[in-house]
Amino acid sequence: MSTAQIILFGLTGGLIPCPAAITVLLLCLQLKQLSLGVALVACFSIGLAVTMVSVGVIASLSVSGIRKRWSGFDALARRAPYASAALMLLVAAYMAVSGWIGMSGGYPFG
Repeated sequence: MSTAQIILFGLTGGLIPCPAAITVLLLCLQLKQLSLGVALVACFSIGLAVTMVSVGVIASLSVSGIRKRWSGFDALARRAPYASAALMLLVAAYMAVSGWIGMSGGYPFG
């Protein structure tokens, strides 16, 4: 990733307010303090953008450093999505079995 892409990622992520920020804005609207609400949401978004850009830059520099020191990193990075998918399937299966047990009051197969 280039530096421009990392900055763009942080800025676009910071511009989209989360539900908590929208709630703060709505509460300030109800209190007739629109300027306070806009200022709070703007500060929240700027802080989020700075945080996301910082984390992206640190991650990018870390990956570059790891690639220089460990030749097997690229092979691990290519396999990481498969490991992540397998982990997500295990979590989903656990949640499904737990839900089944919770709904039926007992074991799903007994």
